[in-house]
Amino acid sequence: MLHILTKGPDSDVARQLQQAIADDDAIVLIEEGVLAALDGRWEGWTLYKSRIYLLAEDVAAWGLGELIDSETFATVDMQGFVGLTEQHTQTLTWY
Repeated sequence: MLHILTKGPDSDVARQLQQAIADDDAIVLIEEGVLAALDGRWEGWTLYKSRIYLLAEDVAAWGLGELIDSETFATVDMQGFVGLTEQHTQTLTWY
């Protein structure tokens, strides 16, 4: 399953997502969710880092481009986001 998180790392929704994720799931952080890249305390980074992607367009929209290390955080553009939705038969958006 592909989880799409639209809220920040300290939201109830982000905590609920962490309880629902399975071993083969992936996460795309969009909208306010990209702020999790600035919060090293977010448990998601230690639990699922290799499966978390930031939407590049939202990173730019929030002005985080210079603050986010592209070698540390995997980013996808809109085409890559669509590719992830094609790879996963189910998606769940967390609002």
